[in-house]
Amino acid sequence: MQDTAVAVMAVIPELLYFGTLIDPEADTRQRIGMLLLALAEALALVMRRRRPLAVFAVVWAIAFTSDLLSWANALDYTPCFGLYIALYTVASQYRLRVAATVLVAALVPMGMAIAETIGDYEGPQTVPVLVSNIAFYVPATLVVWGFARWSLATRTAAARHREEVAEARLRVTQERVRIARELHDIVANAVAVIVMRAETARATALEDPARADAFAHIEALGRQTMAELRHMLRLLRSSEAAVEEGYTHGLGDLERLLADVRKAGVRISLEVRGTPVRIDDSVGQTAYRLIQEAATNITKHAGPGTRAVVRITWDQALLIEVVDDGAGRPPDGESEVGRGLSTGHGLLGLRERVALYGGLLSAEPYGPGFRVAAALPVSTASGAAPVPR
Repeated sequence: MQDTAVAVMAVIPELLYFGTLIDPEADTRQRIGMLLLALAEALALVMRRRRPLAVFAVVWAIAFTSDLLSWANALDYTPCFGLYIALYTVASQYRLRVAATVLVAALVPMGMAIAETIGDYEGPQTVPVLVSNIAFYVPATLVVWGFARWSLATRTAAARHREEVAEARLRVTQERVRIARELHDIVANAVAVIVMRAETARATALEDPARADAFAHIEALGRQTMAELRHMLRLLRSSEAAVEEGYTHGLGDLERLLADVRKAGVRISLEVRGTPVRIDDSVGQTAYRLIQEAATNITKHAGPGTRAVVRITWDQALLIEVVDDGAGRPPDGESEVGRGLSTGHGLLGLRERVALYGGLLSAEPYGPGFRVAAALPVSTASGAAPVPR
């Protein structure tokens, strides 16, 4: 219904303004010819959304035929509104090459309409009429085409934004699944040790004074497990992701991770400052995941030849910094804007995870390169393994 209304609103002004339908001097044959051409144009425009290129070809042929017949004095009808609508439809849906082709094609009947119009004037009126017609047809055609391209760019940007939002949400969901897997491992291992120690303590309660140490160990593990549960369940309470099982990494696996990054051509080094302390498994896993994401982004977006450094500082908080110089050879199609967006989306789930522990994370350009930094509170755990330098 909307396309029908648009078609009618195009052909009626054409018949009245660019034709001689109501001119008393026009004969019946000319009126019938104009009506038939206008009817064919209207029927074509109704189909413009389903077959834009075919409709443009039909409307262009009608405009060309009308101008040609008017030039031969068989008609006095030079329609353009229908051609503008068909031009807009194609230019707003197809790539630049197709859009530019139809723009050039649309200027042909416009030029014929200008030539036919100035043919009715002679002498000093020719130049003003020529200028006024060019000033109407050419800018109007370019404005229609330009607005169509702007409309396409706006829709494309909106679609890209929706895809980026969906990707970011997927990353968060995947991170929550990873956290759920880690929660499964932490709780399962801790509870297994608790049960074993409890059984030992019960069996030796009347025979061995060391039962006090066993019960103390049980208490420490219980406190650690409950702390992990409070951290994890605060986030997972709203997640419907299923728990996956698998190996979890920590800071002790960094050398293997960085070795893989070096194989990709990135010259990355590790600097550790301060004295490593025992930390909760989940904090170590979060630190590893952060460094892994930052190193992966360097490999993907900065490329081979990049120099990078991972700095780990043990202080009142666990400070992590990953910096690259941006001097590599990025893959084709990568730009600074795209690089920044990709880093932000990859770290979105980790940002949420770091905040869960009361930490801070930043990811931003750093000179010609990029910098990812985080501060994680150090909550010592008596059951955690020491972190190697």
